[in-house]
Amino acid sequence: MMRSWDEQGWRTFEPGDIAPEDRGFLIGDGVFETMRVAGGRIRHSDAHRDRFEAACAALDLDCPAEWGQVEAAATGLPDGSILRLTLTRGPGPRGIGPVTEPEPRLFLADFPPVSPPEPVSLCTVSIRRSPSSLASRYKTLSYADNAAARREAVASGADMALLLTTEGHVSGADCANLFWIKGDVLCTPLPGCAIRPGVMREAVMAKARDTGLMVREHVFPPAALLSAGAVFVTNAAMGVVPVRRIDGRTVPASHPAMLRLSEAVSTAG
Repeated sequence: MMRSWDEQGWRTFEPGDIAPEDRGFLIGDGVFETMRVAGGRIRHSDAHRDRFEAACAALDLDCPAEWGQVEAAATGLPDGSILRLTLTRGPGPRGIGPVTEPEPRLFLADFPPVSPPEPVSLCTVSIRRSPSSLASRYKTLSYADNAAARREAVASGADMALLLTTEGHVSGADCANLFWIKGDVLCTPLPGCAIRPGVMREAVMAKARDTGLMVREHVFPPAALLSAGAVFVTNAAMGVVPVRRIDGRTVPASHPAMLRLSEAVSTAG
């Protein structure tokens, strides 16, 4: 179900709520946040709020609703439901010049629970991520690079794209953060490697430290993945998902430490 926000609160989305001149529709001028529901609440709600507010600040957007009003929308939804919160700058003149009197538009969509995906295969694609790009550091509505990367990966027979930075370092998957285990160390690219430090990424690193794994955030070359004991991707919607192949090369899709982390974060928050 899709909902729109107005001065009275949430209401059912109606035709015309998104104007033809809406900046989010025309030029991707907006942000979004994807969240999972458990027990009628948003899991890791505070972390999602912080990331959404950071994205709004980076794009100079004002959200018309308080976060508590977003949280309330999860009440009554089945466990595992996915919420997507979308904020656009609203209508504006043609072009990319500043909107002098913005009228932000806020939407909330909920989706039914889905089963966790099977282990995925990754393919390194030609598109590169720039550490200075807002689209690589925040969930903006400008997702053209991610969608193009996924198309390239699928055309090559993979499930998901593996992206590198403009300098050739490991960044992450097209819609997820990337981890791998080497010995007793959990490795993941630094935030400066053109990644968005996702909510599930932070939860995984916290649980790893709790279970005795060392966590290493660093700048890694692609070759670092080849000797991993396990590789997996994470985001708030799908949790922890093992990787079974990278560029046609089989990688272990099971590891005791990865299984412990998956179980730990599935019940946290």
